[in-house]
Amino acid sequence: MRFEKNLHIVDRTARAIVGVACFYVGFIDPVMIENDIVSVLVGLFGVVNLGAALFSHCPAYSLAGISTCRNED
Repeated sequence: MRFEKNLHIVDRTARAIVGVACFYVGFIDPVMIENDIVSVLVGLFGVVNLGAALFSHCPAYSLAGISTCRNED
């Protein structure tokens, strides 16, 4: 399965930073958020962002027809 890249390197870097922070807050240090459900949701948001950064593909961008990746023709 091949995904078309739709994330620029700046977008990927921002998603990786946000993803690591959310993963940490949600799963590693859940004391920062007292509600368990919110903590898990924040952690899952981090996992999704890390996955998007890893694969250079955002499914929401695909559905909306958005791409921050430059065309190199």
